[in-house]
Amino acid sequence: MTPITPEEIKALLVKQGDVRGVVFQTDANYLSKYGPPDALQKVEDKLKEWGVPFQYKQAAPLGWYPESWRTLSLLAVKEALGWDDNQIREMGKYAPRVSVIVKLFFKLFPDIEKFAQQIPHYWRKHHTSGDLVVVNIDKNKNIVTAHLKNFSFHPVVCKYLEGYFEQATKLTRPADAQVVCQETQCSFRDNTDYEVYQVHFSK
Repeated sequence: MTPITPEEIKALLVKQGDVRGVVFQTDANYLSKYGPPDALQKVEDKLKEWGVPFQYKQAAPLGWYPESWRTLSLLAVKEALGWDDNQIREMGKYAPRVSVIVKLFFKLFPDIEKFAQQIPHYWRKHHTSGDLVVVNIDKNKNIVTAHLKNFSFHPVVCKYLEGYFEQATKLTRPADAQVVCQETQCSFRDNTDYEVYQVHFSK
């Protein structure tokens, strides 16, 4: 990947919005399990180099932290560990699988329409910025389309969310269901002001 520039770091740090600390805890678990032994230290050192004095162990699950820190932490993972977009996507898929609260929440809504109604509320519990809304459910083709507005931080977050949405939706489906999420429109790529995610499921 192309290293992030000082100008890009400054631009990120002034963006508004916070995220729950639980996302950092989940990332730390993933890095400890699938990264090299010194993964957390390498990422924290990179963040410190960028002017973000953050340590994963200090993150309180229900505390609020700058969304820009979360974005930079994912970029630090890529730079410090040499990971690619697919590995960031796998981090996103990992998060819903290990959170008891997340698994319980999504299993409560096996009906896809009721599940869709809860998405905006679920997003707001974890993020102070951005609006995630399901805009269409095609039951004939088994496709759910969601728009994420007012949440333009960096493409690395888009890739993480692609994996997250895929696994979260899978929690609502039968165990043998096939689920694939794809970002079909991106504000960074397509000159638009919101992201579009399509989730395809087999049953």
